[in-house]
Amino acid sequence: MATDLDALHRVDRLEVVESVRPRLADLADGQDLDAMITAALDDLTPATVTTYLPILVERQVRARLDLRPPA
Repeated sequence: MATDLDALHRVDRLEVVESVRPRLADLADGQDLDAMITAALDDLTPATVTTYLPILVERQVRARLDLRPPA
């Protein structure tokens, strides 16, 4: 029986975005925040263990926000 490893490790991106967005909503506007979440997911989704992916995405977005110059 063949197993599709990509299917086993596929991440439901929408689920991650929906879990992370509310915790970061007060830090940036919607479009910037969505772009940063997408970029963080793109960086992290080659991972095969995705249990902590929402936490890692949140940390990466917060780090990117800390590096942005003040408005």
